[in-house]
Amino acid sequence: MKERTRLKFLAIMGIEVWVPRDYCSVIESELLNDHVLLESLEKERYVGASDSRNWQVLTDNVTDCRRCTVCQNRVQALVGEGNSHADLMFIGGAPDETEDQLGAPFVGQSGQLLTEMIRAMGWAREAVYLTNIIKCKIPEERDPTQFEVNECLVYLEQQIKLVQPKVILAVGEVAAKALLATDSPLSQLSGKIHYRNEIPLVAILHPAYLLREPLEKRKTWLDLQVVLNCLKNGVN
Repeated sequence: MKERTRLKFLAIMGIEVWVPRDYCSVIESELLNDHVLLESLEKERYVGASDSRNWQVLTDNVTDCRRCTVCQNRVQALVGEGNSHADLMFIGGAPDETEDQLGAPFVGQSGQLLTEMIRAMGWAREAVYLTNIIKCKIPEERDPTQFEVNECLVYLEQQIKLVQPKVILAVGEVAAKALLATDSPLSQLSGKIHYRNEIPLVAILHPAYLLREPLEKRKTWLDLQVVLNCLKNGVN
């Protein structure tokens, strides 16, 4: 063991040793830096552990949820996936049958299209966070009732607080209306910046709709430009 390392180790252990005064000041300085580093590491470890626990509690609550009768129709509840501290958070309406089976949002052909849209914006799918308003499949894929939305928003609000996104993208009319608490159609909501709890929110067409109406892709790309401009230049 090197002498300086040995002295630092002994000092940390509280064992007094005699060293020249100038050498002692060097050791004390290094010890101070070590303590600052250790405190920083301990803080990061605590925050990381707390964050992980919060996500686990949220996941368990969603998985076990029986707040409304929609839970009776699910194979599994959909929590979400992706970067838990992403700049972009994509929020859809409710899981379809395939998403219900897999327990993942935005899968199938519409999911592939959304993945391409995310890539065109400059991100990998894994770099953003994706979830839905409603966590369980709704019978006959009808629109959710206001009661069902309100019951699931409890979980979504927790997710937004954990992710802390810079911008939220409401994917589709169901998500846009629920997040903005409005009855206005998506045609009136898209193309502009809204806010949800001070977080910029942009509403876009659902990729499933774009598969049926491919000519609308250009309009959606313009909406995505609003998001990119918001991230780059802030909100005007």
